[in-house]
Amino acid sequence: MLSMKILILEDNPFQLMALHQMLNAFRIFDVLTAESVDAARNALARRGAIDVAICDLYMDGESGLELISELALKRNATALIILSAAAPHIVEMAASMARKQGLMVLGCLPKPVTIGGLGQLLDSYRRPRSRALGDSAN
Repeated sequence: MLSMKILILEDNPFQLMALHQMLNAFRIFDVLTAESVDAARNALARRGAIDVAICDLYMDGESGLELISELALKRNATALIILSAAAPHIVEMAASMARKQGLMVLGCLPKPVTIGGLGQLLDSYRRPRSRALGDSAN
């Protein structure tokens, strides 16, 4: 199984804990958690780049959009999952911005997140990478 390093940016402690537990259920244990953009920056500075960022768009203080831009600019993440209860056009604007900045957008999850929805997006990240690994082994 492909191991992944994931950052969760979520300012609601219950939702943050639920996401972390969902990732553990998928046998993903290298998880950085942050309740603010500053905490996310500090975690990245300590632990280095990640595979997937799971970002809430609306936060107290700086927004998830600011972190998304930094992740792309500094090449600190490969892929992104957007969390939001925002209107669909706002979420699509954020996804479009992230793609233009070079991040692979796996998808957008409405709140509350379901384990099935999260699992599908994580599988979409794993599949192309495992296929590429399999192709190079031949």
